[in-house]
Order: sequence, then C-alpha cells, then structure tokens
Amino acid sequence: MTIFDALEQPTRKVPAAKLSFGFVLAPDFTMIALAGFLAVLRQASDIGDKSQQVRCAWTIMGPNREAVTASNGLQILPWEVFRSPRDFDYVIVVGGQLGEKRRYQRDLLDYLKQAANAAIPLIGLCTGSFYLAEAGLMNHRKCCVHWYHFQDFIEEFPDAIPVTDEIFIDDGDRITCPGGTSAIDLALHLVELNLGKERALKSVRHLLMDWIRPHNHPQMPFTMDYSAIVDPRIRKAVYLMEQSIGGDPVHLEDIAKTTNTSVRQLERLFNLHLGKSPLAYFREMRLKYAHWLLSNTDRAITEIAYECGFSDGSHFSRYYKKQFGDTPTAARKKG
Repeated sequence: MTIFDALEQPTRKVPAAKLSFGFVLAPDFTMIALAGFLAVLRQASDIGDKSQQVRCAWTIMGPNREAVTASNGLQILPWEVFRSPRDFDYVIVVGGQLGEKRRYQRDLLDYLKQAANAAIPLIGLCTGSFYLAEAGLMNHRKCCVHWYHFQDFIEEFPDAIPVTDEIFIDDGDRITCPGGTSAIDLALHLVELNLGKERALKSVRHLLMDWIRPHNHPQMPFTMDYSAIVDPRIRKAVYLMEQSIGGDPVHLEDIAKTTNTSVRQLERLFNLHLGKSPLAYFREMRLKYAHWLLSNTDRAITEIAYECGFSDGSHFSRYYKKQFGDTPTAARKKG
C-alpha cells in the first residue's frame, strides 16, 4: 500500500471542531515539543479540565501504525495512517534529534508536499523545519531554527533563510519554531489567532504560566541573529564561539582552522564586518551571557565568572563594568 492508497482508508472519527491539527512524527522527535503543543490544545478545547476535542481537534498520523520512538526513548503509536491534509487547518511535523547522516522518511516528505499542494498551512516544530526544507517547501523563505542547529541548517539548505533571534515565525502557510517551550508559545499564538484570547489565556492559567511570549522574544538573550552576518566564515566562527560558552574553551587557532582561514585573515574579516577583533567580540558575547545569568539566576558571581570564561572575579568585574557601567555586584542589587 502506498501513502496515497492509505489516504483513502477509513479512519477513526474525530469530533467536528473549529480548529483541527494533524500531527506527523519524525524519528527521534522531541517529546517536549509535541506534549507542550498538545497541552495548550487540550486546555483551549474544552471547559474546565475535561480535555475533550470540542473547540480543537487533533490526531497523530504516520505512513503506517508502527510506533515512532522519541529522542527520550518513549514510543508513540500513530492513531491512524495519513489522512487527506484537507481535513485539517494545520499539518504539523515534529522533528527532533538529527543524525550525522540525515535519513528523511520519503513517505513523510511526500505527505508534506501533498499538504502544501492543497494549500494547507504547514508547521515545523523543533527540527521539523529541516523536513519542510528537505521537501523543498522553504526556499527563499524565513525559517525559525534553534540556534544550536543554525550551522547545520544553513549548510544543508542554502536557499532558505534561517532565523535564530525569534521563538517562532508565522508566515501564514509556513510556520516554524525551534522547539522546546517555544512550541507552547506557538500553540498559544494559534489558539488566540483562531479561537480568541480568552481560549489562549485559559491554557496559560491551567498550565501555570506567567505570560504569553510574542514571536520576537529572543531564543536566549545572549545569542544573535546569524542571518544578519553576511560572510559565511564569520557566521561559522560566531557559531563556534557561542557553542563554547559555558563549556570547553575554544581557541582562535581552532576557529580559524574550522573556518578555513588563518588567524590573521579571521581578524581582518571580523574588523571589516563587525568592527572589532574576534577576541573582543567573543568577550562581549560572554559578558552578555554573564549579564543574563546575573539577572535571571541566584548563582554566585564567582561561579558565573568561571562559567563565562573569566580567570577570576576581579578580571570578570573589570570587563563587566566596562561593558555595562556597573560592577556585577551592583548590577545584581539593582535586580
């Protein structure tokens, strides 16, 4: 049986609803993206905590009824085989871990193309954006990807426009988010857009959330929008710097080698395009991370200094004051 034969097979009946979603799961999908999105739908769909599909309907589909394993090892059985995408207001592909050698499921890609041909809006959760791009559906379009996967995405899909300084992008018929808790924010946005703000606020209250984050809320305050950097060598260098924050130190010689440049050439490129040396840029990046930690955690200042790559507290304090006008201690007291 082909994917298209399966579309004609009888499926279990889903109650009529104002807003309907068809989920498809990629291998090693992330559970938090799926569960977070569904948590919003079930709260918005019904009165109280009954979780009935009244105002919203959803189903989980696959090319067959075989279990799909999430990145955390849990398995989910699709409720049904692929149904006509015209039955849904949105079709969602939930991605997750990416192997070094991508093995995109052909049946899944074909289904996404069929949904696009039927003018059904497509949503990529987590690395679901990779599936949309692999299907040729994101060419010359903005695509919200996780900062961790930026370099992978831009190397694999040079015709797409990855964005890392937002938590989701609603481009009408193409909607993408980087996963994690941003799936909750995207779901709230779609509920508010289609069912009204009160339905979205009901989900917020029941999920014990403080507020609904807008689309342009940064993925993390110390990361940057790589799409603003024109030169791909600098983009890769900045990405490597960002990856090393809070982990093993990265040396300029290693960055130059990875970007196929010399240290001297890399310094010229940074000064030309960013107006500062690579070391100054990396220090500023680490200070922004430290500033975020000071404002959002109660961790000791010395601990923050070490995590952000400074040799001691006084070294950290000196550069922090130069960058922000206050010592770390004074900044924390101001709250």
